[in-house]
Amino acid sequence: MAMPADQPSYRLTDHDASFLYQESAVSQMHGGLIFFLKGELSFDKLFHHMRGRLHVTPRFRQRLVFPPFNIAHPTLEDDPDFQLENHVQRRALSPDLDEAGAVQEILRYNNSRLLDRARPLWCITLFEGLPGHSMVLWEMHHAIVDGVSGFDLLNKTLDFTPHPAISEPSEPWKPAKLPTPTEAYLRALRDTVVKQVDTATRNVRELIEDPLAVARRTLAAQADSDRVLNETAQTTAVPTPWNAGPVTEERKAAWLNLPFAEFRAIRAAFGGTINDVVLAVLAEGAARYLKDHGWQTPGKLRIGCPVNVRRPGEEITLENRVSIMMPMTPAEPTDVVARLRALTLETKRIKDSGAPYAIEHMMTASTVPPAMLAALGQAGAQQMEAMAQYVRAINWKPSPTGPNAPVTGINFMATNVPGPQTTWYLAGCEVAGYVAAVSLAGNLGLGVVITSYNQRIFITLVAEPRLLPDVECLRDFVAESFAELRERVPQTVRDLQGHQAAA
Repeated sequence: MAMPADQPSYRLTDHDASFLYQESAVSQMHGGLIFFLKGELSFDKLFHHMRGRLHVTPRFRQRLVFPPFNIAHPTLEDDPDFQLENHVQRRALSPDLDEAGAVQEILRYNNSRLLDRARPLWCITLFEGLPGHSMVLWEMHHAIVDGVSGFDLLNKTLDFTPHPAISEPSEPWKPAKLPTPTEAYLRALRDTVVKQVDTATRNVRELIEDPLAVARRTLAAQADSDRVLNETAQTTAVPTPWNAGPVTEERKAAWLNLPFAEFRAIRAAFGGTINDVVLAVLAEGAARYLKDHGWQTPGKLRIGCPVNVRRPGEEITLENRVSIMMPMTPAEPTDVVARLRALTLETKRIKDSGAPYAIEHMMTASTVPPAMLAALGQAGAQQMEAMAQYVRAINWKPSPTGPNAPVTGINFMATNVPGPQTTWYLAGCEVAGYVAAVSLAGNLGLGVVITSYNQRIFITLVAEPRLLPDVECLRDFVAESFAELRERVPQTVRDLQGHQAAA
């Protein structure tokens, strides 16, 4: 059986491994954050800081080991050749860049290569050259963290004070020996057999104890899965420029930095969750962008929203434990308060229906052999890479006059990950804020990351510039929609929220 997810010799799940199998040169599956730091951070201080934090998780010093023939998913094993110099690096920014230009240059670097699978799948790079402050790119592969576990790791690696107490490991690190190909094969075979035996034993025991309960649970899970699949298949989303073709490796970002208190005031005035508020302004901004650019929008946008499916009290381990919900909302501009209220009902309906857990069940109940998952993922990645090379060669660009087929999946992903509501420090430097570096793949040419930090909300829009060349325009429409929503908040609610914040 696989080890617990934050212990040595952890075997990746289907979900974890899928990010390796579908990765290509145009769809890198590592993401991360670009930190804005107050003051200039020296490389030596950063290196010393990370050397003192390696013990907070085994993941920092573990690398992938693939069993022969992909008879099981790879494991993470201690890397006896681990060298911190391979993971904490420095680069000089081009001269005369402002902060926005520096972000674009860092994004280009982030998407210029894949993380080396022969080494642990993370990297921290200090970008030097901006007078008065520093920028740091933190990259981790999606195969080993999702948003929630990634921020949990950041909370352990960064500090909440500029002068933290020194944390020492309980004992010196002694890496285990890497398994030979034969050992990796035998371990994979053992894990596969043990998993099958455990599953069969549990199923037989449950069937003997309460066969009716097993039948009801099986039928309910199947009904939930069928309902989710039917609902998605029967409702297509509108065509958009950022879904009109395959992504290349190019990326461009625009972002917003907004007060958390204003989102709380909007929520208090109109209901819903903070995420509902963000989805409403994103959707309204997208609708206004489409209309402004001449795209026909008689229909709906479908937004992919990752959902953390860890149960209350469940330990946060470094793995992927997310499902998805896919709310739909009108693709034409509308009253922003009405959109928020409708989206609040839509997301509540989806959550109450149990759809995210039904999708999780479909993902975890897969019986497809790892070798087939790997082959299918790699074939798909190669196909998308070839298509990207073709559209680049012919200089193809999307056009509102089409022909543009309706979108059978989602229009864009909007990931919301709560961060700490106090200040982070990295090697003694205060983190002023950050921009997300998010993966794009297939025909998803737009990804949005929403994070909260230190009483602010950061919204990062990452686009493939061939599909969405003016992502700043979309950002401005989102900001305009937020401003309109904020102005609709009654003064009495503003006063109450201000009083509560002061208290």
